[in-house]
Amino acid sequence: MQDHDARIVRGAIAATALAAPLAIGIAWLVAGSRAALGAGIGIALAAAFFSITTFVVAWAGRVSPDLMLPSALATYAVKLVALGIALWALRDTTAFDRSAFALAVVGGTIVYLGAELRIAARTRIPYISGPEDGP
Repeated sequence: MQDHDARIVRGAIAATALAAPLAIGIAWLVAGSRAALGAGIGIALAAAFFSITTFVVAWAGRVSPDLMLPSALATYAVKLVALGIALWALRDTTAFDRSAFALAVVGGTIVYLGAELRIAARTRIPYISGPEDGP
């Protein structure tokens, strides 16, 4: 993973981590401790979901630029299948509030992607490689 990729992921995770206490606190105030647990799991899931893709695509880019798109699509497909299986397995759970979980996933996604977009737009990423940059 190149330095600018790592900086973008670290910044997006940091922004999501800063939003987590707010989401957990609101969920706890509105619906109690089960909702707070659901919100915490939802925020963590959103951050993990997008970070995994970034790491895999960056790794594939180091191996070969031609592998970036297939690795992104394969990672997305595997994550969606895993998420579907997990949600199906937890369909009757009472361990956490599913509404708070769902809202936190949406909120975490918005925060993560917004931070990633903002950081990427402000980062100077070279689009021409010189001989000192390597293959």
